[in-house]
Amino acid sequence: MEQLTHSHSSKAMEVTVLIVDDSKSYRHLMATMLTKWGFSVFEAEDGKCALRLLEQQSVHIVISDWEMPVMDGVELCQAIRRNDFGHYIYVILVTARQSLDDLLTGMEAGADDFLSKPVNQNQLRARLHAAERVLLLESTLAARNEKISSAYRQIESDLQAAAKLQHSVLPAHNLSLAGFEADWMFLPSAYVSGDVLNYFSLDERHIAFFSVDVAGHGVSAAMLSLAVAREFMTGRISSQLLVSQNADGESAPVAPHQVVAELNQRFCLDNDEVFSYYTLIYGVIDSTNGQGTLCQAGHPTPFIIRAGGELQAVGQGGMPVGLFPEAEYQDSHFTLESGDRLYLYSDGIIECEDGQQQLYGEERLQQLLCQYRELPKHQVFERVENALNTWRSSEVENRQPQGAKPLRPFADDISLMAIERVGISIN
Repeated sequence: MEQLTHSHSSKAMEVTVLIVDDSKSYRHLMATMLTKWGFSVFEAEDGKCALRLLEQQSVHIVISDWEMPVMDGVELCQAIRRNDFGHYIYVILVTARQSLDDLLTGMEAGADDFLSKPVNQNQLRARLHAAERVLLLESTLAARNEKISSAYRQIESDLQAAAKLQHSVLPAHNLSLAGFEADWMFLPSAYVSGDVLNYFSLDERHIAFFSVDVAGHGVSAAMLSLAVAREFMTGRISSQLLVSQNADGESAPVAPHQVVAELNQRFCLDNDEVFSYYTLIYGVIDSTNGQGTLCQAGHPTPFIIRAGGELQAVGQGGMPVGLFPEAEYQDSHFTLESGDRLYLYSDGIIECEDGQQQLYGEERLQQLLCQYRELPKHQVFERVENALNTWRSSEVENRQPQGAKPLRPFADDISLMAIERVGISIN
């Protein structure tokens, strides 16, 4: 940042002063004096001329007469404060006025200091030294603010890149898998989310799915959610985490409770220094008959909405992953018939608060999904998002047009996944 000084050091920038007065002789006298003191001086005969010069030259201090034709000193001061010249301009008004009302008028216009006519040289020099100190502090503060702004821009850029990376691990929308269709809704509370979900073909016969919610928010939670997703993605390719082989070389899905128990063991070993945990649903569906198995580890209980509107909860509760190495997990079994939908969701939905801190709750979510069970899944997700926005809005926000979204983000990450059996797979 440029250093402010009235010395002639080659490493410093001269302080520039603009003298504004309709008296040519007065301007000349003042300019001669300031030049001797080491200042770089410009002159203007009225406020309008001064503004034109300020747009062309970098000026640090303006010494302006109060009484001038065309535009007086107070109007000039107001115009300076309305415009942005790229740096702060220190304004000193010169006046014979001494009343308190006049001084208040000048201060309200944005004047920094005052000088009485006739100007005393010692007072002028003292005022200029005070101006230099203020400008130096302003310059230093501007430099620090620029560093902070630069750091913020870099952080924002990094977070945007992290958000793109996180979205890249999410599955395709409305994906068809052997007679099943799956889709999802994903609303991070910030750039990145502690939630992650996916569904994929485990082999020619089986479909696997998982939903994860890491405790906490922000970057650390997002990094852990990506690490968990990586375990599943690598597990379907290069390890026996998700698929095992028998003595005859035939492969079969590992039971979900065993997968979750293995993940819990791995995470507890890596969780000594930083305490963290996550909730999880992992499951497998046999596409030939719609029979499925899932393991619930602290995650909200998933449920099935049948084609006829009946609702069935699926899950055994279970401990979150990463709390206790000896934790045991259980499987829950279900069957999906044609038109049935299995829903998995994070607690950001049911713990969404209204203005009175009431939770949206599981029952409202179930009723909403049952009500719109015949709509396409992406339209169901739109209804859920609108319902949550309405729920969390204040009375003032509720006066917005229907469907308008509040500007503030959700307090917690929100994810919702639906898996629907749409046909019969024939092998």
